[in-house]
Amino acid sequence: MVGLLLTAVLALAPLPGLPALPDGTEVRIVSPNLRTVYLFWRIEQGALRLKARPIRPPENASIRLIVKTGRSLHIYEGRVRGDDIYLLLDTGIVSLRETFIRVYHLRTSKALDFWRERREGEPRTPRTYPRRP
Repeated sequence: MVGLLLTAVLALAPLPGLPALPDGTEVRIVSPNLRTVYLFWRIEQGALRLKARPIRPPENASIRLIVKTGRSLHIYEGRVRGDDIYLLLDTGIVSLRETFIRVYHLRTSKALDFWRERREGEPRTPRTYPRRP
């Protein structure tokens, strides 16, 4: 009985400081001043669905993770490192990618792979057009 209760508690809050993520939860990665939305996902049927065109934040940039579950709003600090985002929690530093996949068991359907794909094509050089006389 104690084991069942412990399992239920762990299922509701997979990591200390992070909420449960039911269907309909919105997850946004934004700049510290909240003006730029880098990523916007919604959880639908156990999958993380990208809902807006992603913008890659600068390397080593500070970000905020905003999680809206129903009427409650949770805000976390984080940093961009390479192809992942690391959240700063009370218990330490946690990879957002690993948290979504291994802790919440969300199907990502390429929602987390766009940086990797875009990075392979770097460095991108802008197109240059001849000047008109």
